[in-house]
Amino acid sequence: MTGRNLTAIPLGDVVGNVNRSLRGWANYFHYRNSSQTMSKVRQHAEDRLRTHLMKRHKVINRKAALCRLARRDIYERYGLHKISGTAGWNSAHASA
Repeated sequence: MTGRNLTAIPLGDVVGNVNRSLRGWANYFHYRNSSQTMSKVRQHAEDRLRTHLMKRHKVINRKAALCRLARRDIYERYGLHKISGTAGWNSAHASA
């Protein structure tokens, strides 16, 4: 969904497709997976979108990309859906 061949597609469409997939995945697996797994999925989505944006904006240096495309910007500026880092069974158990 974030492949190099998709850099010509409007960014809103790419992020929208990723968000639909993330929401679906998180809703389906939220109660069965560990918090560590949910955090790994969130990190992977951030990294994939950041790599896509690097290709789109022709940023070669990964360190510069981390500064230019910070985690906060990935969510606030580009609109990536932020899945919870806590599994549903864990948060339900903690609140009980």
